[in-house]
Amino acid sequence: MASPLTSADDEALIEEILARLTLREKLGQMMQPDWRTFRSAPKLSEAGAAVLPAWAGSAVKRALNAPLTDEQCDRSVGRHCLGSVLGGGGACPTPNEPLAWQAQAAAMQRAALRASSGLPLLVCNDSANLRDATLFPHHIGQGCMRDEGLVEELGALAARESAACGINWIFSPCAAVALDLRWGRTYESFSEDPALCGRLSAAEVRGIQRCGLPMAACAKHWVADGGTALGTGKFDMGGIGKAAVKSFGLDQGNADCDDAELRATHVAPYLPALAEGVLTVMVSYSSLNGVKCHASRALVTGLLKEELGHARLREITRDAPRLGLLKEELGFRGVVGSEERLFGDLTWRRQLEELEAAVGRGDVPAERVDDAVRRVLRVKVACGLLRRAAASTPAGGDAAAAASRCPLFDAAVPPMGDAACVGCEAHRAAARRAVAKSCVLLVNEGGLLPLPAGEGGRPAAELLVTGIAADSLGRQCGGWSLEWQGCEGNAFTTGTTIADAIRAVQPGARLAPSAGAASRPVAVVVTGEAPYAEGFGDVEELRLPPADVRAAVALADAGWAVVLLLVTGRPLLLPPPLLSRVAAVLVAWLPGTEGDGVADVLFGRAPATGRLSFSWPHAMDQAAAAARLKGPLFPFGHGLQTRAVG
Repeated sequence: MASPLTSADDEALIEEILARLTLREKLGQMMQPDWRTFRSAPKLSEAGAAVLPAWAGSAVKRALNAPLTDEQCDRSVGRHCLGSVLGGGGACPTPNEPLAWQAQAAAMQRAALRASSGLPLLVCNDSANLRDATLFPHHIGQGCMRDEGLVEELGALAARESAACGINWIFSPCAAVALDLRWGRTYESFSEDPALCGRLSAAEVRGIQRCGLPMAACAKHWVADGGTALGTGKFDMGGIGKAAVKSFGLDQGNADCDDAELRATHVAPYLPALAEGVLTVMVSYSSLNGVKCHASRALVTGLLKEELGHARLREITRDAPRLGLLKEELGFRGVVGSEERLFGDLTWRRQLEELEAAVGRGDVPAERVDDAVRRVLRVKVACGLLRRAAASTPAGGDAAAAASRCPLFDAAVPPMGDAACVGCEAHRAAARRAVAKSCVLLVNEGGLLPLPAGEGGRPAAELLVTGIAADSLGRQCGGWSLEWQGCEGNAFTTGTTIADAIRAVQPGARLAPSAGAASRPVAVVVTGEAPYAEGFGDVEELRLPPADVRAAVALADAGWAVVLLLVTGRPLLLPPPLLSRVAAVLVAWLPGTEGDGVADVLFGRAPATGRLSFSWPHAMDQAAAAARLKGPLFPFGHGLQTRAVG
């Protein structure tokens, strides 16, 4: 087996449960519908609502997020013996608070236990889309920390906040190696370096699955989703049937690579996660060499699932150049999940009907169904959701009769975490440390940073804070934060913007929506990207906002010492006229809710120690990693260091 997920006794229990299930109960265990489909709601999906005008999208979202009733849970979860449910991007109960999440999860779990199969649910999400949760730096920033222990800690904290909402399966880590910076999922990748991706993916798996509560991690997206070719991405992320191929599209596209590149670049990051015992793997919706990954028996059944000893896996993990991976090698025994859009317009209920008919015709072997259900049960056992019931025989009683009455497994609503941990001070303190450690100092002319903090609440120097991202939690948090495509503004959650964090250190700092050219000593121009996720984030050019570029140049020409502070999900081009004028460039990536961590580096409360997890391009012809090998603007691993002050 690829990892010691279960014991021999666990496997025996799994086989006994499997033998008791009917075909329909087995098929229900294989399904993972979005819980929003359990309501009577508009037919347009949450994804479709995202591309509607704001007023219409809000109305659809309110309907989609109406609280689930017991009747709705029984009608869907109970009647169909579902094995898992999904809360897709932006899914949340109303009100969007931990106790409401727990109540909804408990209602779904009770419905599952009342079903004829009686098996507890896997409740899945990328992470809780919860108002006031602690939002940590995205993976691209975590890659710059070079700290496996801290990545593990953040994984555990995210898992605990998710468990407090009744979630027990998190769709993370993303083990993809992003090779083209134009890809809208670049920030989900730890690095362009497969070895770093692998180490940090394994660290996150440890954090999630050893958080002390029932929780499964998921390595995604199998495989080579970060290597798709420009112009092959099909853009239908709105779910409104208007698929198109962008000339610069990458998401859901096709990766052309030979065996050597597949092994060394795209498979290698999964090996440490598999060796660490990751319980689930999600297959990519993209293609490899013209074949959809979902449709590739060689990639999924052959390469991922077939038997390879755990000791052998650890051996090849230690010696990545000797991978030699072709077919039937990794022996993964956990759940292999599909992307949500795999079945197109078929509803999950229709999928159940079609699958049942296919098994009846012999198109889908019964053994294939048993293998899938066995994997689902294995994850539930490994998470502690499912365990053998203790036998109880009264003194002098008939042991055989007692055994026939004894339930095979315990059936109870799984434990959930403490709601008080969500957004708590300890979690936010850890996030702040991570933010500071993930910041990368690219340029520091004359040792401008750290800035003097001043004394007695009075600034040591005049300071202007400006730029489109200076006072925006939405830009700090990026995509996949509460909403699928992210949020603009500050009202959607609790946190500290970079501007507020700076003013906490220097109350006299002036925040200006647009910078004039008055003579002031230091200006911090906070700029970067608007929030995005997936296909919406594929771009043609890696451009900074033009207005902020003009403002930074004008300030520098007027005698200001300009600190360019980038809030971004990927390296963006730094035009020579801009780079030649600014005194410092600090990259904060997508730091999440704790802007204080950025101010800590600016003012020397924490040292600058981050090192680039992606090399930085000179120009657009270096958007692809291979082109950057010939001489990037800043190489992989670059990062100027400063010391903490006082």
